[in-house]
Amino acid sequence: MDSTCNTTTCPCGDYNNCGCINPTTFECVSGPGTLVDISVTNDMNGKGVLAAINTAIGELQEDSGKIYINSDDTCPEYLFDKLEEGLNISFSITGSGCDKKLVINAVDGGVPIDINAKVSSADTTTGYLNNKIVTGAYITKTINNPAGNEQLELDVDPLQLISTDVGNQLTTGTDGGLMTLYIPPDGTETKIVAGTGIQVSGTGSLVDPYILATNPAIQVVRPCFDSVWRSVTLSASGNANVVFVSGAPQYRYRFDGSVEFKGSITYTVAFGTYQTSNRKYTIPMGSIPITCISAGEFAGIADLKSINYIDVPQASSDQIVQQYGYIIRKSAQNLILEFQSSFTGATSKTIVVNFEGTIIHPSI
Repeated sequence: MDSTCNTTTCPCGDYNNCGCINPTTFECVSGPGTLVDISVTNDMNGKGVLAAINTAIGELQEDSGKIYINSDDTCPEYLFDKLEEGLNISFSITGSGCDKKLVINAVDGGVPIDINAKVSSADTTTGYLNNKIVTGAYITKTINNPAGNEQLELDVDPLQLISTDVGNQLTTGTDGGLMTLYIPPDGTETKIVAGTGIQVSGTGSLVDPYILATNPAIQVVRPCFDSVWRSVTLSASGNANVVFVSGAPQYRYRFDGSVEFKGSITYTVAFGTYQTSNRKYTIPMGSIPITCISAGEFAGIADLKSINYIDVPQASSDQIVQQYGYIIRKSAQNLILEFQSSFTGATSKTIVVNFEGTIIHPSI
């Protein structure tokens, strides 16, 4: 301490060291009170107060530019550190110095979200829906409410669907839809000309249809008179001397009710001498059903056909005529064959019974 220092110039007795290198004027104060925000208390001297203020300013400078989330947050941080990436969000910082910026991206699985459309998962380029739809010959597209709540309208052009080929019956109606020029026929388009034995009446319309008729005199009396050929039901000969070989004769009911036959049947017939009864055999051959024509209508016996053959003489000196033949006979609905011979000696013959031209005329 400088002994020459005038202590009276030092207002405070506790700070009378006149040897201060950098003296300052710090007037005596009567207790500033406790300043909690900067940690200053009554018992502090000026130096302590300055130190507390310096500390408070340093803390302010350290937290400069940092933010709190809310009043409960006790740890301020810079903006980038206070943000956390959520679903489909990513952060990045661009620039440097005063040009630094926080960039926020919306992503899908780490890839920026594309709001455009793809044709398929293999499509390599996205685009707006209007550009992704290409119309063909029959389709048009229109953007409704442009620059507003846009809608893409697709329309089919019916006119493009109609062929220009000759005779095409398609066109469009007043409502723009497809229609046909076809007019349902009413029957009058058909032209019918009567032929021989045919009568035509009516105009061909639905209310007056064409009617074709034949001469009533030749109309079928019964539905079963259909001219369909059917097999004759054959019977066993019942005679050892008359042996069936082959054959399947047929019959049919003609339109007038007569029964016509065709085909043939073959037998081997062993005739005896002309002096015995074996010169003639009468055997059952078959029958006709009595479903179409009744037994009463078939009643009666009639020889339908007979054939007689003259054989060659048996010897050069034999002048006796050698003959044999057959008769086709009907008894009611039953068919009977009669074989006859005039051979002087026993003779075996193969006889073909031919039914062509054989007809039964029932009583109908």
